[in-house]
Amino acid sequence: MGIINVGQVSSTRGVKFGGFAGTNAYPTVTSADAGFLIYDTQLNKLFIWDGSAWNEIKQTGGVLDGSTQDLANGSALAILVDMTASGASTADIRAREGANWINPAKFSGSNSSAAAFQVWCDMTTQGGGWTLSIKYDRSYVESNNYSPYSLERAGGRSYTNNTGLANLNANGTAYETLDIRDIITFNKTLGNGLFGGRWMMHACTDLGSGAGRAEYTGSTFDSSNTVSTSRNAGSSTTLSHSPCFSQFHKNMIQNPSNLWNTEASWVTNSGGGATSTYQDYQDSTSITNYGGGTFYKLGDDAQNPSEQYIHTNAAYIDTSTDQSYGGRVVRQDTQDGQSMFSVSNREGSVYCSGNNNTSLQGHNNPAWQWGWYSRDGSQQTYGFGSGSCIGTHCYNSNGAQYRPGKRMNYMFTR
Repeated sequence: MGIINVGQVSSTRGVKFGGFAGTNAYPTVTSADAGFLIYDTQLNKLFIWDGSAWNEIKQTGGVLDGSTQDLANGSALAILVDMTASGASTADIRAREGANWINPAKFSGSNSSAAAFQVWCDMTTQGGGWTLSIKYDRSYVESNNYSPYSLERAGGRSYTNNTGLANLNANGTAYETLDIRDIITFNKTLGNGLFGGRWMMHACTDLGSGAGRAEYTGSTFDSSNTVSTSRNAGSSTTLSHSPCFSQFHKNMIQNPSNLWNTEASWVTNSGGGATSTYQDYQDSTSITNYGGGTFYKLGDDAQNPSEQYIHTNAAYIDTSTDQSYGGRVVRQDTQDGQSMFSVSNREGSVYCSGNNNTSLQGHNNPAWQWGWYSRDGSQQTYGFGSGSCIGTHCYNSNGAQYRPGKRMNYMFTR
């Protein structure tokens, strides 16, 4: 006599499988339980246990390749993963580069009624699968009297002007952003959490309209400590370290709710108290323990990225050698580090590639830096060198030491 392991059997409505709200709620099973089916009520998908891992039961019919609103997926990485599973070639996947339909909020489970929208996806660089998540226009900020010149509190935490992310162009706004927390939450379900929901790519170009991947690719992905210079790229110029890469801290991958939260009680601002407790973006042991890190490449397989290509002068990109403390940032369990900010006890909030002193209170020529309005309403009011940075302004001035090196600045996530 057989056993039917289902939630409900109905002669008129069919079979209903047990519902579980996200991976943390999945049942405990062993290798002897291979074949069990469950329904994830957050992702609205069926999963089968193969004896070692839960695998999504793919829909028959069209692959969710982002080509139409009906075929929207959760992210560029999900498009890559699903197309790969369907047998698509590398050329087929790269052909999806450009605007694709995605719906991170729905697929992450944060908003089941959210509507899909188009976002520019890089399906080539270092394996592809990159979702454009923040775009910042230096020229608009300067022509708009620096109001604002940071990402404000919405940066990376909301869907603000997000329809503008369908292209790489200047769209008459200081910045455009999606809620990166949804990308982390959903992407880390891909591949059993081994490669998704972990990575950022930082890039820039001087072209305000019609840019593509060629215009932000100045890096040759072959050196850990090249001094950054302006470089011709496609029909424009970029920086020679564009694109470069970083990794979310492990506490953010586990629970991204406080990612770049400027209003948390632990955010210090100027006068809030300094700390010397750090993690090191250029130390492999620290990266293993806490995540983070700066990288000049990741490898060509999006589903098997490497942490070995550490960028050894990313905190002081205008020289080939960082200070001995260059890779240090506030540790993920300390003060501003709990929101994945790099600096404490300073005006504004900032995520950057490393500090310029042991008190973790500033930076000098970082490869990338992204600034926010902070808890007390302040923005950054300090400089970073000679205009070779990717990201946002860190002061209300167009001086080279205060502005990003190129007009358009991008953060992609994977």
